[in-house]
Amino acid sequence: MDSTVAPERRRAQLWVLTATHAANDFYTGAVAALLPFFVLHAHYSYAAVAGITLAATALSSIAQPGFGYLSDRYGLGWISLAGLLAAGAGVALSGFFSSSYIVVWVLIAMSGIGVAAYHPAATMQAREAGGGTTAAMSLFSVGGNAGVALAPAAAVAVVGAFGLRGTGLLIVPAVVLALAYFVVARHQLFRRVKPRDVAVAAHTDLRDDWRAFGWLTAVLATWSVAYVGTSTFVVLYCVARFHSTPDYASIALTVFPAAGAVGTLAGGWLSDRVGRLPVLRCGYLAGVGGIVAIVLAPSPLVVFVATGALGLALFAPFAGQITLAHSYLPNRIGVASGVTLGLTLSLGGVVSPLLGMIADGVGVRWVFVILAALLAVGFGTSFVLAERAPAQIEVVDVPGDAEVAPATSVT
Repeated sequence: MDSTVAPERRRAQLWVLTATHAANDFYTGAVAALLPFFVLHAHYSYAAVAGITLAATALSSIAQPGFGYLSDRYGLGWISLAGLLAAGAGVALSGFFSSSYIVVWVLIAMSGIGVAAYHPAATMQAREAGGGTTAAMSLFSVGGNAGVALAPAAAVAVVGAFGLRGTGLLIVPAVVLALAYFVVARHQLFRRVKPRDVAVAAHTDLRDDWRAFGWLTAVLATWSVAYVGTSTFVVLYCVARFHSTPDYASIALTVFPAAGAVGTLAGGWLSDRVGRLPVLRCGYLAGVGGIVAIVLAPSPLVVFVATGALGLALFAPFAGQITLAHSYLPNRIGVASGVTLGLTLSLGGVVSPLLGMIADGVGVRWVFVILAALLAVGFGTSFVLAERAPAQIEVVDVPGDAEVAPATSVT
């Protein structure tokens, strides 16, 4: 982003980007909220609805690093808006074709690819608008939490009023927020950008640490399974164990990301003061306790409270994990964003069908026992990680009229 851009305009872009993040991740939350209705109205099995989660996430986990690479090399900021619109269209159309599982699977897969396309480019834009700080990244991240939190109420409202065909109304957030961001940042979305790796190589001596990034990816894999597994099965757990109605049980899907939003902001603030790794480790350990509380809960109300505690714990390290990934791959910010955010939204979905088969075979409660064990593994693995100085934004001046995406440097 050009250094001559007024701070007020950059702040406006960051806030609107945060709103588009809310709209984008709204569709991730909507998929989870719609699962009980596919079970009740379309008579899908647990394994089948877990397959829908797979559709929303599996292709994302593969595609998102690729979108990150394209964002690094060519800019392509418009991909964030195209992805947002695709994410909304897939979910909006799914209810119209509930009688055909294959069609629903394809539509949700399209939505997942849209989510994948959005994240790397939008994260880079947010990083530029916020100057590369953890605080700015935590604000942008909170947008995602807010979107996921709002999704259950919206999904329940439209399906309750109009049946599964009511999902068509869920396209509204994508259209409105895509238009708003286009108005605010249209010049950045379609600017000419020189290959990022060339600019970075000429302006920083810091090398990418792929080994450290690999270990961070392994830790994030356990986070992803815990996050997606909870989002997919907590409502089904309340329905199966306590015979709650889907509407009542969906409270958990609002509490979880809402508490996550608080955890993201608090964790970003703490990470700037005590370090990212202490916050990460405490969050994972507290997350294990939250999942155990869900397993042992005597009532749905306790499940809601425990799910809120889990949301706080899981999301406290969220912004720090992203900036840590950026510091490990300072010359590949888009790839780092694609893998990191791709895992948080995607990799857990790859495991969801297996968790669904376990739920069908021995009960949903055992899914949460497995999630607690995996998160404990992530906590232990985190001790392999080491801090690295965060990469900061440095605008590169080049002759000619081409713009260059900001390079990174270490202070």
